[in-house]
Amino acid sequence: MGTGNRFYLYSISITAALGGLLFCFDTGVISGAITFVSFHFHLNSYMEGFTVSSLIIGCIIGVLISGPLSDNWGRKPILIISAFLFIVSATLASIPKVIWELIIARFIGGLAVGAASVMSPIYLTEISPKKIRGALVSLNQLTIVVGIFATYISNWLLQDTGPNNWRYMFAAQNVPGVLFFIALFFIPESPRFLLKKNLREKARDILVKIDGVQNAELEISEIESLPKQQNFKISEQWVKGRR
Repeated sequence: MGTGNRFYLYSISITAALGGLLFCFDTGVISGAITFVSFHFHLNSYMEGFTVSSLIIGCIIGVLISGPLSDNWGRKPILIISAFLFIVSATLASIPKVIWELIIARFIGGLAVGAASVMSPIYLTEISPKKIRGALVSLNQLTIVVGIFATYISNWLLQDTGPNNWRYMFAAQNVPGVLFFIALFFIPESPRFLLKKNLREKARDILVKIDGVQNAELEISEIESLPKQQNFKISEQWVKGRR
């Protein structure tokens, strides 16, 4: 019956976990760039703070909308959109002529950060076999730490490259962003999402490839029975509360 293709599983898990790396790369790059940005645009303390926090504003919105959108469109499309927004943000942040163009670019990056911070761990959870789910989901935390480290190294290497060094810092985000965007086209959709959309055969094919035939059937049975179990628990709690 087999245990599935572990190389395939690890490949798609690492790809999805790159969302964590971009999450920290995008939030951390400003730490090295803001001093030079403030000098270039002659920012006061208010505008400097707003420039930094504009990403967080976008992040809040990205978190709020990514869940409902992924329930309708799927996990994979939202990850692809977030990767695309990372690239757009990095490109626009490296070429602004006025500060508001940079703020808009950072806001777009925030949308990507918010979506990736939600979708990457969800996708990893839904794609991982039960026995190694904890290990694979922890990849997202690993890439977050790697992203922080990579950001500081990148900023350090670029700080002495001249008056446009801050532009290069933002543009450097395109390296992991493009890699993430391309790699996402080679991963499957979440089997749980496919089952939710009644695409059982497609979900089964993915689970078989990941974890073998026997484990795939068990996983499908558990997933299909889960809503009923949840509904029963909710109903039971409601009845007890009414007594």
